[in-house]
Amino acid sequence: GWAVSPRNYILCASHVFNVFAQTNQLRRCLEFKLMNEPNAQAEITDLATKAAIGGAVVVTAILTSGRVQALVAPYGPAYLSSPAGPFTIHPWPPASKLLISGTSLMELDRPTEKISFSQYSALTFTGAIFSLYGLAVTPINYPLTAVNVLLFASSAWHLGRKVKADYL
Repeated sequence: GWAVSPRNYILCASHVFNVFAQTNQLRRCLEFKLMNEPNAQAEITDLATKAAIGGAVVVTAILTSGRVQALVAPYGPAYLSSPAGPFTIHPWPPASKLLISGTSLMELDRPTEKISFSQYSALTFTGAIFSLYGLAVTPINYPLTAVNVLLFASSAWHLGRKVKADYL
């Protein structure tokens, strides 16, 4: 929301809120593991090491993106130096939403007692809103629309199963 022009303060605020909410969920998960699993400390340390390495790779990629773009753009396709190319923010939200949708699709037979009504309601609602948003912006963002249709469909599937199991 901050990186696009014009700035979208509501989108930026919702993402900041989401970071805080997900960080709290991570805290709760780690607290639960430490209290209930005997070898959790080693597993958490291993995950923290992997996360630190991943974070370092991402920060390095961000900090060197200008130099890398200047190096490869003259020799590669025009997309590399375009205003919506891989060195901008534009292709990455659809890529990250594709990962969320993929996770949901890999668990189509997930037991309904493990499906969070509030989480899948939010994902379904988000998929519906941003499917329309991708068609409303100029230029039309087809990748964003496509991954949000996928997010809507996969989340609605789980939400429907949860409603059927718990309320019907």
